[in-house]
Amino acid sequence: MFNNHFIKVVLLSSLLVPSLSAQELVVGYDGFYNRIKNSKKEQYVNTKIGVFLNNSQTGKHCQIENAFINFEGAITDVEIGADSELLLPFDKDLRDNKAKLHVNVTDTASCDLAFQIMAAENNSAEYSTLSLVKQIEEFDLFLGNMAGYFGRMNLPATVGVQFIFDEPVDAYTASGNLFKSGQQISLSQDEIIRDKIAGIRFSKQPLRIVPLTEI
Repeated sequence: MFNNHFIKVVLLSSLLVPSLSAQELVVGYDGFYNRIKNSKKEQYVNTKIGVFLNNSQTGKHCQIENAFINFEGAITDVEIGADSELLLPFDKDLRDNKAKLHVNVTDTASCDLAFQIMAAENNSAEYSTLSLVKQIEEFDLFLGNMAGYFGRMNLPATVGVQFIFDEPVDAYTASGNLFKSGQQISLSQDEIIRDKIAGIRFSKQPLRIVPLTEI
């Protein structure tokens, strides 16, 4: 059985924030900086940590009206990605000077801060076997380094990738055969080898590409 999931307390437990139950979340920027920097190492060519707010009742992304960083009275808008990702800057000055992140949402239910390890680039609808294998290896290395020595011993192996879409799509192999259909399409390294998949093509580009782990 495989699982992809938002990384909350298992690997990123030290950033503790209240749930968002009214209109606005205010939290220090420094905790985000300390996690974003983990993906800035040379060995991580295409892996990052995405920052999201998830509705505690539906599990879907919260509807963000706006987000900004308050740095010594100066307001800088935070860009919101197409998948409701908070695209935070990577700025040491913001960390050192205790800048605050403000997020306003329209959800009436509480919103929980969530992090997800994901591919930094997903702006294509076609992926070669080489790029997929490299991404699987990079995800596995990233998760292992985040978990640390002791956590790594109990960490499930990264066995593939999962593509997340905003609607059901079709996935085709490089030879033109229908591989799978759905809103979440997984591809394991075993499938790549067993089915001799030279590449995969979708009917549209994914919202996110995340690790597929064995549980």
